[in-house]
Amino acid sequence: MEEEENIVEKKRTKRTVLSETKGGTTYQSSIGLQSDQKKDDIENIPDMPDDSNQIVTTNAPLVVFDLETTGLSRYSDITQIAACNVDRIFSRYIFPSQPISAEASRITGLTVVGNKMYHNGSLAPYKLPHEGLTDFLSYISEFKDKPILIGHNIKRFDCHVLFNTLSSLNMWNEFSSQISCFIDSLNLFKQVFPGLASYSQSFLVNNLLGQEYESHNAVHDARLLLKLITDKGNIFNYLDDFAFSPNYPDQYHLQLCNLKTYSKVINEKVISKAMALKAAKSNLKLCHLKMSIDRGGKMGLIALLSEKSVKTGDARVTKNKKILQRIFEYFEKQ
Repeated sequence: MEEEENIVEKKRTKRTVLSETKGGTTYQSSIGLQSDQKKDDIENIPDMPDDSNQIVTTNAPLVVFDLETTGLSRYSDITQIAACNVDRIFSRYIFPSQPISAEASRITGLTVVGNKMYHNGSLAPYKLPHEGLTDFLSYISEFKDKPILIGHNIKRFDCHVLFNTLSSLNMWNEFSSQISCFIDSLNLFKQVFPGLASYSQSFLVNNLLGQEYESHNAVHDARLLLKLITDKGNIFNYLDDFAFSPNYPDQYHLQLCNLKTYSKVINEKVISKAMALKAAKSNLKLCHLKMSIDRGGKMGLIALLSEKSVKTGDARVTKNKKILQRIFEYFEKQ
């Protein structure tokens, strides 16, 4: 009985340390009277990201989208955006501020001369980014239920281009609130058809649909992908398996920013890059590790980095004693 009480008390103590470490100063009512109060004393350390599965509603319509861009960078400009479902098609040419690379022009047939845009030599009616993407948001918002947005290889490319563009126009939050989730059809087809020689959209169209693939026009691509996922991809059986959050691109960008804060400790071999990436993915910057020590000493650091995931039960970052000791000693020497 006494042993059980000790275990309960230890758990209670750890929870208390974690709460105090993450929450900072608890005497908030007096903070306004203390002009020299340090920001680190009152800043909350972020919680772990929500790692629960994305819930897909059965009524959510499937909307396939595709982008054409000025290049292969995630910071490329959008030159065409198209989307379709079984009933409606959307398409806009977008006038870019960046030059279209020679390779992108060769593939898409899009060129810009002065203030005019051409598709395969014919004048293309375009809109400026804010106008064109406002039209896209209007198209998305007209569905009765928030749609599932589906694209090919979007988790690595299109989502990030869309995020960067919409964020620059202060439109990302509005957009992400209008959709149910994303699904990357590349991962879907790897699951449904394992062992194919390629999973490019052109290969899938040629080999699964038996059609010639005339890439890259965003409308044509979107229509073919819709046919692929409904006729061959059994997508309705895999919605829950492959859905990911509308906030994924935002979180990914945040994780990259977090990871940059660990450059010095990675170079000095205090922690490995893999460990730093795990910390960054859990919403922690290097300064949050220092805060945990400032507030709770070594116990604060241990409580923060070994916090358990509700979903998996795994440590937030690590519970390895040697790694924790090395991190603690690093900050003690600073």
